Amino acid sequence: MMIRVIPSRLAAFPLAAALVLASCNLPLPAGEPSPTPPPAATAVPLPTETLPEPTFEPTPPGASPTAPATPTLVPPPGGVSLQCDGTFQRFRLTDAGVAGRTASVDSWDGSSWVNVWNWAGGDPMIKQIEDEAGLYSFGGCEQLVVIPERFAGSGAILQLTIHRWNGAGLTEVFFLDGVHGSWSLTGDGFLFEESVYLYGEPNCCPCNRQYLQYSWNGAAFDQTGSAVNPTYTGTPPAECTP
Repeated sequence: MMIRVIPSRLAAFPLAAALVLASCNLPLPAGEPSPTPPPAATAVPLPTETLPEPTFEPTPPGASPTAPATPTLVPPPGGVSLQCDGTFQRFRLTDAGVAGRTASVDSWDGSSWVNVWNWAGGDPMIKQIEDEAGLYSFGGCEQLVVIPERFAGSGAILQLTIHRWNGAGLTEVFFLDGVHGSWSLTGDGFLFEESVYLYGEPNCCPCNRQYLQYSWNGAAFDQTGSAVNPTYTGTPPAECTP
């Protein structure tokens, strides 16, 4: 293809002429300036948002992570959780006069108390449930039912029975009796005291007392100590010698 250049007309429009000649890859006439290319497009950065770094409180060495809070169950009036498991029970000791005393345990069914266990003392002229009967804790959250009973007569035998909640009633976990017996709490257990007769002395006047220490291991009572001490001081009386 041939293009005829008319200098007189291109001279009137120098920039247009230069563009035409450049588009056809033709040399510009002498003395004509080269066209200036448009500036290259510059990318404009978009605004950025700086997000805060997540923060956390590290757990100190040796410490346990904080556990989520658990809902608190409110016991019904007079109720306790014998095994701290969210179920509730209550202990009652009723006195029927000549018919004797009865220890009872009720269980809460969500709306009312249901009787699940009873221990009758019988004729009080023979045996009587003592006032100390009730719920006791032996070093932990769990509570056990302790029933001390006293037999009438010069021996005044103490019979001590301890029961544990099994989910539906009570299971006996300990039994012991002793002449002129007594018991007292000692930390995670109790001390049982009784009279012992080594020389055929009268029932009223034992020469020695035996002390037995028991501790609760979570499932049973272990005997952890014992001692026998004389009831007299100084020289033993004649009835306390072989």
